Amino acid sequence: MPKFNFLATMIGTVLGLGVVAAMPNAHAASLIPNREGEIKTNLGCLAPTICIDTTSLGYTVTSLDFDGAGGYGPSRLFVDDRATSNTYVGSALTVSFGTKDAGTNTGVNEYWLRPVAITESGNLPESGQLEVGRFLFEFTKVMSEITLDFFDVEDIGTGVLLINNSPVGSSMLSAGKNNGIQTLTFYNVKSFEVQLGNAYSSKFPKYGDGVNLGIKGTPQAVPEAGTTLGLGALAVAGMFGLRQRKKSVLAG
Repeated sequence: MPKFNFLATMIGTVLGLGVVAAMPNAHAASLIPNREGEIKTNLGCLAPTICIDTTSLGYTVTSLDFDGAGGYGPSRLFVDDRATSNTYVGSALTVSFGTKDAGTNTGVNEYWLRPVAITESGNLPESGQLEVGRFLFEFTKVMSEITLDFFDVEDIGTGVLLINNSPVGSSMLSAGKNNGIQTLTFYNVKSFEVQLGNAYSSKFPKYGDGVNLGIKGTPQAVPEAGTTLGLGALAVAGMFGLRQRKKSVLAG
């Protein structure tokens, strides 16, 4: 019985070390593409040359109608750096971003996700500078942690509505300072639905409250099965080898 316990302990220890060795150190990284353009959603893109496919970053985005029938339709989503002016021309819409916005001004040389509200009749409030929209982000793998930075929340109406298709409590943000940042963090996330900005703000009835989004994430670390099994096999082989050598010494 003592020999069995010793063997089991050694195999368990080596297998444990194998799992640890196979799990890389994961660190939160920005999930925003590092170039300007339009995020590819269910709406497609205004033009193929500006389209950014986020599947290489491990997620897809669906734009949702945030106010039902009438009013606004699904918004478009862009990656924007305020350091440059950009004009995006489509067959039906032209969206322009300057280096200074009427109300929401992120830091220069920073990439942010910038929604563009569009009325159901196809018009662009504020010439495309109303940063309001509702979006569903779906990850290809479970994220052990995501951090959402909300830029310039000045009125109620912005926050996370669903995590993994389930409602979450206390995830709507309070009104904050002009150009301030509020942060929410969630764990074990496969998808989330987020509302950015408030088109019907009582605080800003003429323009609404625009909000930009930043995302950082850490994917779940998954042990490499081949590496773990390989180390386990080596452990077993090592134990039997040790047992055979002991027999040889006793026989001599």
